[in-house]
Amino acid sequence: MIPWFQWEVLYLGPIPIRIWGLFVSLGMLVSLSYVWRFAKKSGFQRERMLDLALWMIVGGFVGARLVHVFIYEPQFYFSHPWEFFAVWHGGWSSFGGVAGAIASFFFYNKKHAVAPMQERIADLMSVSAVFGWVVGRLGCVMIHDHLGRPCNCFFDIETPQGPRLDMALTEIFLLLPLVVLFLILQKRRVKDGTYTALLFLYYGITRFLLDFLRLGDHRYLGLTPAQFFAILIMIFGGHFLFKRYWKDRIAV
Repeated sequence: MIPWFQWEVLYLGPIPIRIWGLFVSLGMLVSLSYVWRFAKKSGFQRERMLDLALWMIVGGFVGARLVHVFIYEPQFYFSHPWEFFAVWHGGWSSFGGVAGAIASFFFYNKKHAVAPMQERIADLMSVSAVFGWVVGRLGCVMIHDHLGRPCNCFFDIETPQGPRLDMALTEIFLLLPLVVLFLILQKRRVKDGTYTALLFLYYGITRFLLDFLRLGDHRYLGLTPAQFFAILIMIFGGHFLFKRYWKDRIAV
């Protein structure tokens, strides 16, 4: 059991720095550093890939905000429209961020005509995103903005209301096997698009199951908005892997 703590602000002299924003920024730096380091090895211009990564980050923030506003808390924002711009009050959807990043990826692809290698590029961005995601999620752990159901396990948080799961911490633990798998696969030759498909399939399954343990999220037909999106990316990831690795074997 982890003792209760909540670290929201770090002061550098008189300057307050939000811990969540700090870790998200560190996560973005990790992702960008990975893209810069491995872009050339993957056969791309570093500057072009870094440009794409920045586009995806911006699109991710826009998507994260829009999905939270219009899917998670539409009644609140329709009643308080000025709060739409008060991003410092929080209100971001992780899957909205994923959707925004994907939209930016295809927009950039269409603009710069990188279609012949888009699966390899997607792999580069997917691996960088996983590493950055783990670091960024630590910010959620520091402020405990995603507490889940009561639980008694070795990594639960002793909150003032009793032991509960920290969903961000749980997600980090579950992402670590994917990180290890990616590190192993980097030493082998895999088909283009494999990393992206594995990310979609693995994270889709993980997030779909985890959201049953979340509290406070709006639900539609018994599922959270994230679970519907998780189903979509599970289907995509599973279909791609089946088509590339098993379809021909089954046909034989």
